[in-house]
Amino acid sequence: MGELDPLLSDRFAAFEGIAYLDAANQGPLPLSASRAGREALKLKEQPWRIGPRTYVSAVDEVRALAARLLGAREEAVAIATGAGQIVNAVARGLELAEGDELLVARHEYPSNDFPWRWLARRGVRVRVVEPDHASGAVSAARLAAEIGPRTRVVAFAHVSYLHGGRIDPGPVVEAARRAGALTVVDGSQAAGALPFDFGGSGVDVYAAAAYKFLLGPYGTALGLFSSAALDRLAVGDLNWWAVKGSEDFEHLPTAPELKPGARRYDAHQTASFNNLLPLAESLRLVLEAGPARIQAHARALGDRLLAALPPGWEAASPLAPEARSHLVCLRAMAGAAATEAGQDALRAARVWTSLRGGRIRVAPHLYSTPDDVDRLAAALPPAM
Repeated sequence: MGELDPLLSDRFAAFEGIAYLDAANQGPLPLSASRAGREALKLKEQPWRIGPRTYVSAVDEVRALAARLLGAREEAVAIATGAGQIVNAVARGLELAEGDELLVARHEYPSNDFPWRWLARRGVRVRVVEPDHASGAVSAARLAAEIGPRTRVVAFAHVSYLHGGRIDPGPVVEAARRAGALTVVDGSQAAGALPFDFGGSGVDVYAAAAYKFLLGPYGTALGLFSSAALDRLAVGDLNWWAVKGSEDFEHLPTAPELKPGARRYDAHQTASFNNLLPLAESLRLVLEAGPARIQAHARALGDRLLAALPPGWEAASPLAPEARSHLVCLRAMAGAAATEAGQDALRAARVWTSLRGGRIRVAPHLYSTPDDVDRLAAALPPAM
């Protein structure tokens, strides 16, 4: 199979003539996930089929698949409804005092930005690290250099939703450890399309929405917690499933004691069948294709697109090897109005992308084809 051939495209419903290049917004459910979703609805139609094991097996399966995919121990995985749930668990669980500092990279998505700014009400200082790249990206080196003795958290996206730049966590993790700070990484635009070994990365907390490149249902997310983070974070919102002995309704504990691991940060009603049964199938498909192959496929399509851009268009993403991701953003040299006109032209041509911050964000996945990006390039009007 060539690097530009679609990977496992037969596992998805027909796109009905649309060149869908918007996985950074919503990844389409695989057909197997849709079938699992229908089975989940059937369980509620026939609730006598739901037994005690049903609540456990759905959760265990997703936790195990997520651990395999992201290089984590199963006990490090929390199952959530959104990346913001994981970030908020950290923000609530830290003992922060007036004068403590939080570092946040500029242009973070709100779920990894607003929870930190909310802490300013307690006298915590929130300092924003400004970009050092023309695309608006903050480099790993810049972020690491800004960590100081009062820094308690460094929050940044693995891959930016805005410009598609990638931050290698390594230099930031090293500098944060020297300062005793936690690293909290938003992996929503990375997980599934970027090889990642959480256990070897040194990252303390990794939060990822699962409805993008992980191809899961909306309202699903994963959180990964290092042992050091679990030891340091308090639990402010108790999930009864995370309490030892909670399964035994005849002998429930009177003094709750937490089970080990990250399940203490699972969403309430963790075994949400409508979400978890499809999510398990989506994770299985991403594992089958492999994040490394997905990344290579998306980058090859990005190269093809950049080589075919009409006059007046340029890349608006970092393209250097240390900062490039599987996303590519475009902008018209003539300015924001011309870029918006380009987005309108793409929609008219049934090419699906997103407009973010004056850029057209192109997000291919394993089902994307060379024809998809050729259609995009052909539909863009010259913008001289």
